[in-house]
Amino acid sequence: MASQYGIERARGTKEAARQLASLRERWPIAFPVKSDEVRPLTVSAVGEIAAAMGWSVPYALGVLAPWKMAPVYCRAVLAHDHRIALDGTPAEPVDAKAKDSATKRLAHLAARNAAKKAAAPVKAKPKPAAPIETPVLRDRVRAGLLRRRA
Repeated sequence: MASQYGIERARGTKEAARQLASLRERWPIAFPVKSDEVRPLTVSAVGEIAAAMGWSVPYALGVLAPWKMAPVYCRAVLAHDHRIALDGTPAEPVDAKAKDSATKRLAHLAARNAAKKAAAPVKAKPKPAAPIETPVLRDRVRAGLLRRRA
């Protein structure tokens, strides 16, 4: 039997795309649309989001999981030295453990994409059929008709 925590987190992950739009409305600096504006969020952001949106913490974790696992967020963790609060102010520094996790996630995604490309069947262009010349076809049809009569 699944725990309530797991159920709430799974529900948050399932509804993440829809909820991300509401997070972008409320905190456009913390959840930007442009990939070059993405910055790593503070560790305490989950609790703040849950409280502000009226969500449970497991649900908020589920909503944020796809955002934090996205390649653009992982690149932001590697590129920036400080995390930001929801209002965009600089907060604590990004630790080595977070940078290591982001590196591993990007490597995992690259390996998965490479495996997909290797497994995808290569579609060869079909060779165009040689056009049958009309006189040759006419002769074949006549020969077939003559054989039937005999």
